[in-house]
Amino acid sequence: MLLTLATAALVGALHAFEVDHMLAVSTFVSRRPALAAAARFGARWGLGHSLAVLVAGGVLLVTGVRWPERYDALGEMLVGAMLVGLGGWALVSARKLHLHTAEEHGGHAHLHLHAGGPAPHGHGHAHGHAHAHGSDHAHGGVTLVGLMHGLAGTGGVVALVPVTLLRDTTLGLGYLAAFGVGVTLAMTVFALVAATAMRQATARSLVWGRRVTRLIGVAGMVVGVFWVVRAAGTL
Repeated sequence: MLLTLATAALVGALHAFEVDHMLAVSTFVSRRPALAAAARFGARWGLGHSLAVLVAGGVLLVTGVRWPERYDALGEMLVGAMLVGLGGWALVSARKLHLHTAEEHGGHAHLHLHAGGPAPHGHGHAHGHAHAHGSDHAHGGVTLVGLMHGLAGTGGVVALVPVTLLRDTTLGLGYLAAFGVGVTLAMTVFALVAATAMRQATARSLVWGRRVTRLIGVAGMVVGVFWVVRAAGTL
């Protein structure tokens, strides 16, 4: 049992580092690369992904139904379309990014998104409330993205098919739970690394912050289109 659970956690951690997962989470991190926010983005994505896999895997365990292979192609197409949308969102968001100097933010540079565009602004109480409200929407969005990733793409092959081979329902659910723990921890670590890298690159230059965000957006759209075309060719 311990070997099975450890293997599931390791497979989950490796699964988190698939390119579509990293691009999706990077899109959210690029909008607000604060370490605490990045950790929440990674954890929320992992939570959504784990919940989807646990529910779907639990159904397979109870019913004994195998994961249909055709769902993989449909899932890839769905994830591809989602990546194209996230990429476009990143491109639109890039021009709204603001960099505040260390003097403005108590000794540290601060990069984040404002819905009002690139115009200068002050930092009053109303701004803080609006920023927190926007952050809540972003955290909810990344959870939904994780949920979709858990139901689509390669999640079925990596996590759900092996579960159907386990005769012990308790062990199967433990496998799924351990898989989710691995996914969530790995993506949280990745989000922190991505935020740290972006903070270093953009510590003194808003131009670089926008360039990195645009690069993430373009990469997401390219990978998304590739996935859609590949999936369409297999249907």
